[in-house]
Amino acid sequence: MTELPGREADVRQLLESARHPMALPVPRYVPTQVVFGRGAAHALDAVIRRRLAARQFHRPLVLTGRESAAKPWLAAVIAACRRLGTAVVVENSRANPTPQSMQHILDLARRHHVDGVVAVGGGSVLDTGKAVALLAAGERSVAEAMDQKPGPTAHRLGGPRGTGLVAVPTTAGSGAEATRTATVWDEHEQRKRALDHEGLFPDLAVVDPLLTISAPDRVWRSCGLDALAQAVESSWAVAADAESLRFSVPAVRLAVEGLEAVLADPGDEAARTVLSCASVFAGLAIAGTRTTVPHAVSYPMTLRYGIPHGHACALTLGAVLRFNAAVTSQDCRDPRGPEHIASVLRSVCHQLDARDPAAAHQRLDALLRRLGLPTLRGLDHIDVRALAGDVVTYNRFDNNPRHMSRGQLTALLHAESSR
Repeated sequence: MTELPGREADVRQLLESARHPMALPVPRYVPTQVVFGRGAAHALDAVIRRRLAARQFHRPLVLTGRESAAKPWLAAVIAACRRLGTAVVVENSRANPTPQSMQHILDLARRHHVDGVVAVGGGSVLDTGKAVALLAAGERSVAEAMDQKPGPTAHRLGGPRGTGLVAVPTTAGSGAEATRTATVWDEHEQRKRALDHEGLFPDLAVVDPLLTISAPDRVWRSCGLDALAQAVESSWAVAADAESLRFSVPAVRLAVEGLEAVLADPGDEAARTVLSCASVFAGLAIAGTRTTVPHAVSYPMTLRYGIPHGHACALTLGAVLRFNAAVTSQDCRDPRGPEHIASVLRSVCHQLDARDPAAAHQRLDALLRRLGLPTLRGLDHIDVRALAGDVVTYNRFDNNPRHMSRGQLTALLHAESSR
């Protein structure tokens, strides 16, 4: 398959084909090879050798997530990595990686002179693995890389990456296997920060839906909502184009269907495949567009109130959709004008089986409740005025197609808190 089908029937055919591993098409702006399908991680060493013949993985660092005992597939995946060479297996120390937690893994990688990184886990593991692969062959610390300023010396951050990088997601939601960013949580400054470099694109992403079955309820629900938010936000983002929309728009329906199907039967392999497909499609889309206001809102919610990232993104997704539907020529940020935004939102509403933005808002709130998660009204401990002050400082806030002031954001948050 060389092109992503545009018709829903063709997407369904792709999902049916995912009973076995296959290569997915990717947009032109993503250099990562993507192998998708049930059982794709079973012979990980063979997939790496076949797809990355020019890369060396004689001394791979294998980075895994926590709670290893709950992952029945992990031993087989590690064994496959050991068949590549002398593997150094390390368990990631924490979720929401900090500069310090990333630096610990980077120091280990340098000490063992690794020539490749295989990151097997959720978004935190993948982001850590990406940062380590980018920096392993150099001398810069994670903190120094985070402080890198754009300009003539920016290439010194990593240049062409000398360390191979394979991403194996075990959750369906972060999309980190297909992007050029790595999230870093600065707890001292109470800020979400990010490394952003073309060298953070993995060489290969191996997306096996079966690995997601062991994810706890709280994890797959939040991660699935993250995929949904990425799909919706990528569709209306100022940088969206015809190519990114071919991935983001189908991902909206797939994310909702996948979440509801997994909720009905967490062990259903077909349901997990749908949700994983939504996640990788959304990741491929945001690699070119980035996210917008709901993601900007999520960052201080996660840092200050401990709300899981995907849940935090979903809390304002419906309200921002309605806000964007009221765009005019006076407040439109997208040079294609309000008509373009209206067309995109019609497509998004269609994917949500909603007749209009108000119905889409209700649909998204109802999904939260079906997943057993509170809406913003159920989180009365949040200071929405202080929250708005944090949100407007993130660049994702300005990627929205309709200009939003701090006052408008505060009003939106107040309205959602009282619905």
